[in-house]
Order: sequence, then C-alpha cells, then structure tokens
Amino acid sequence: MGRRSDHSREELQGLIVEATLNLVREHGADKVTARQIAKSVGYTPGTLYSVFINLQDIFLHVTEIGLKDLFTLCDAAVENENDPYSAIIGLGHAYLKFATEHTHQFDLMFARSAPSEESTPASIRNRIGSMFNLIEIQLSKLNPDATTPNVKLGARALWSGVHGLAMLRLSDQLYLDSTSKDEDVVETLVFNFLNSWKQQ
Repeated sequence: MGRRSDHSREELQGLIVEATLNLVREHGADKVTARQIAKSVGYTPGTLYSVFINLQDIFLHVTEIGLKDLFTLCDAAVENENDPYSAIIGLGHAYLKFATEHTHQFDLMFARSAPSEESTPASIRNRIGSMFNLIEIQLSKLNPDATTPNVKLGARALWSGVHGLAMLRLSDQLYLDSTSKDEDVVETLVFNFLNSWKQQ
C-alpha cells in the first residue's frame, strides 16, 4: 500500500470508506476502530482525521453506500411491475433480502444512534427520500385522491411495519413460536394496509 503522498485527498477518502465498508460487513460497526481502518489502508490513524472529521463521519459515508445499494435493489424490484400490491410486496421482499444478506451494514444504517436531522448530510436525506418515493408512487396509484401529506404519512406508516419485521427477523425474535415465513408476514402486512388505504 502506498503512503499518503501517493494518493490525492479524494483517493484517500475512497480507500478509507471502502476499507471501513469491508470491516463493517465482516465484523459489525461496533467492533470497527480507527486503528483497524488505518491498518487496512496502510496509514496511521491520524491520517484518517486529516480527511474525515471523526469515525462517525466515515460511518456516514458507508451508510450512504448502503442506502444507494438498497435503493438499487428496491428500484429493480418495482421496475417492471404495474400492480401496486405486487410492487410493494416486491419492495418488502427486497428490503428483507438486503437486511438478511448485509446484516451488519443494515445495522449501521438503521440501528445505531443517528445524528440529528440538522447534521445529517443532504445526500443521505435525499437517498432516504428516494426510498420512500418508491412507496409513495404505488400508494398514489391505489388512491389517486390522497393528498401529498397523506401519501407521505401512509408510506412511512406502512414501512414502519416492514422495517420492524426486518429488525425482528435479524434479532431472531420473530419466529420463536411460529412457522410463518418472511414472505407470508410481508404479504399479510401489505395486503391489510393497502386494502385499508385504498378505501380511504
């Protein structure tokens, strides 16, 4: 690995974020330290703080990558789907797929203490907004008369259930006394919510 003089600031940022992402995926963010990251890229810990504010700043960049990957997966799930019910069920399955296949990354994105809205980068807020927009489009198809605030509220209410399912699934607390599958739970949640939403 080259030394600091061999990389531009942007290249060094990319190396650090990539190394942190790999460490998070392997060990979980709670076990990742600045010293580990620095060792992975062949620099001293002090070098990290010459291009990032702190460890949380690096994690925010890793979170943005996760949100981008999650959006890509969810967007693909609805790309050729015209039926809102099937589209939202597809979104739910994609969301759970990401959570189960990238558990540590998902935990960093959603389970850790997050910075305040004011300190959250606009890029992350925009990516979260894009995720909700996928749901809002389908809700608007089902209920064209719904106002924009109600559509936004509905999307957040529905996805609170899907996200809760993902969190319970990852903590192994969902199926202690049940033989239900993820798909069954998602479909029950979505169908019941959408049937009610459509009649509003």
